[in-house]
Amino acid sequence: MERITSRENPQIKQLIKLITQKKERIRTGLFVAEGARIAADAVKSGLAVEQLFLTPQAGERYPQETALLTEKAQKIYEITPELAQKIADTNTPQGVFCVLPMLDNHFQTATIWGTGHYLVLCSLQDPGNLGTIIRSCEAFGIDRLFLTSDCPDLYSPKVLRATMGGVFRLPITVADNLPDLFERFRREKVPVYAAALQEGAKDITRLPLNQGGAVVIGNEGKGLPPEVVALCDSAVIIPMAGRAESLNASVAASIVAWEMARP
Repeated sequence: MERITSRENPQIKQLIKLITQKKERIRTGLFVAEGARIAADAVKSGLAVEQLFLTPQAGERYPQETALLTEKAQKIYEITPELAQKIADTNTPQGVFCVLPMLDNHFQTATIWGTGHYLVLCSLQDPGNLGTIIRSCEAFGIDRLFLTSDCPDLYSPKVLRATMGGVFRLPITVADNLPDLFERFRREKVPVYAAALQEGAKDITRLPLNQGGAVVIGNEGKGLPPEVVALCDSAVIIPMAGRAESLNASVAASIVAWEMARP
């Protein structure tokens, strides 16, 4: 096991790039899972550990997780707590950093079937919202989550933390062409609904979403563009008793996922 103490070490410089730069993650096809639990979740989900950086203290505090990671890692580096603090994206790092290969998030036609339950996220902005939605979708048994390429990076540290490991277990696809995606839904007889506050929108609680369907959730501030709503079969709304005009995107998506899961 090689010991590293300097931030100027080439391996540490590359690690920092993977944590902070989306373009570097895309270029290499790698990302970093920070923290004992999320790294262990990644390994349990079948991802290979290309590099493991950890402090001696991490091994003492998280013996089960670090034992698993050490067993699976191709290369292991011991780092100091001071160096971990400089590298970390969190204020109180656990001293565990895993370099892992990205998942296959490309579209496959076989992943859509008529009785499936799907959410589509269009141009979301907040990484925390995306992470929360992924966690909710996994909890409620959504079959696949689709998101446009301008949504937050799946592999950014904030998204990864918010998913609580759900990003490794929930099937997720980045869809660059929504018209093409919606056409594929229709071929499989999957109804497509736009979550949009407009005249004629249907009450989501009165739809048979548990029998299958896809619901599109829009940007936190602007909602869905009219051209996207026009591509959907109909608009739907979540009934509210209060004076609020709309819900947070992650709350709305979670309610939709719950409606799809209802018996």
